[in-house]
Amino acid sequence: MSQNEATTPDALSETSSDDLQDGASDSFEIVKLPSQFVVPVILDNRVRAMVILTVALEVEVGQGDRVRALEPKLRDEFLAELFSLAALDGFKDEMISRKTLELVKRALSVRSSEVLGLQNVNVLVTDMARQDAL
Repeated sequence: MSQNEATTPDALSETSSDDLQDGASDSFEIVKLPSQFVVPVILDNRVRAMVILTVALEVEVGQGDRVRALEPKLRDEFLAELFSLAALDGFKDEMISRKTLELVKRALSVRSSEVLGLQNVNVLVTDMARQDAL
């Protein structure tokens, strides 16, 4: 199947559940972090917007309990990283771009690996929105 075919609705409907299972790895589990992250966007010493993120971590099977045990440390590191990105104008654009999303995922994945002491950690941003101040 060509790349163009894979993106058409007909091609998607022809994908069997067996095909989907082949792409999914049984060696990873997803751990949702229960609370959102709220990051202020400050311009000219005023809060101009808030960026709200919901995050999950994809880790090797059996590491979910480690993620849950270290959640406070993860949240602390994530907030530090997100505030740093905000201070560097990472969220200044009115629309959240793909580039911004990838930057956030990459930065949080690095922090996750450091905190958890694991090499295979993938951050999944399950929701990300920006709300401008009134």
